Amino acid sequence: MDTKRVENKGPDGPKGPGRKLAVNETPPGQWAMELAGIAFFGVLSGFLAWQMLLGAAAFGYVWLVPVLAVCAYLAADLASGFAHFALDNFGDEDTPFLGPYFIKPFRDHHVDPKGITRNDFVDTNGNNCLATIPPMLAVVLFVPVATTLWGYFFGAFFLFLCLGVFLTNQFHKWAHLDDPPRFVKAVQGTGLILSREHHDIHHESPYDTYYCITVGVWNPLFDRFNLFERTERFIRRTVPGCHPELRSEREGALNETRQGG
Repeated sequence: MDTKRVENKGPDGPKGPGRKLAVNETPPGQWAMELAGIAFFGVLSGFLAWQMLLGAAAFGYVWLVPVLAVCAYLAADLASGFAHFALDNFGDEDTPFLGPYFIKPFRDHHVDPKGITRNDFVDTNGNNCLATIPPMLAVVLFVPVATTLWGYFFGAFFLFLCLGVFLTNQFHKWAHLDDPPRFVKAVQGTGLILSREHHDIHHESPYDTYYCITVGVWNPLFDRFNLFERTERFIRRTVPGCHPELRSEREGALNETRQGG
């Protein structure tokens, strides 16, 4: 996601009451909330890792952990695709909570794709941490990771899934750098994380394909079968209140009106 803090210039300037937030402008307090989200994510991840180690000591099957990690990484890529698809095509920045904190940054990203490269660590990764906290809390409170075999397997998979989600926006940011660090470029070349060449396909108008942004392994398959287009058509035909036309059919390209204004 692409966010950037701006100055509050007072009620007579750009920050007047009722004004729409500018491109890459974030709601007041968002950076602090994202920082708290990263800290809480770290605490919950540490607790789940400790519980997983207790489960490994009790049940063994350590050889299965790398398999679960690979499956979780692929699942994180899948989750990034559907989350990206939903935020790009449904709702708007006035949608309660999701609008200013999640939908708007994704839409703004198509107006200023390089904006994400100017974000600091908190701006880049905070929202993904916030999104993982509710399910992480549920697992910590209700899944017996350390005391049951199924809980141990699920806890290991879920921990790696959350770590994959956490890393997604960092990979996304690196894919927009003109000259990424040498080690990043090397890893991108292996296909283990999102590359610039792969992600550039999504940034071709009308921005309606290649939504997966962790590594992008699902993108060619989903594009071949028009999965996201078919999913959007199904949702719009079955969910009351949805506009019947695809977002790309109505707008052509994301943020055309905002960009023109």
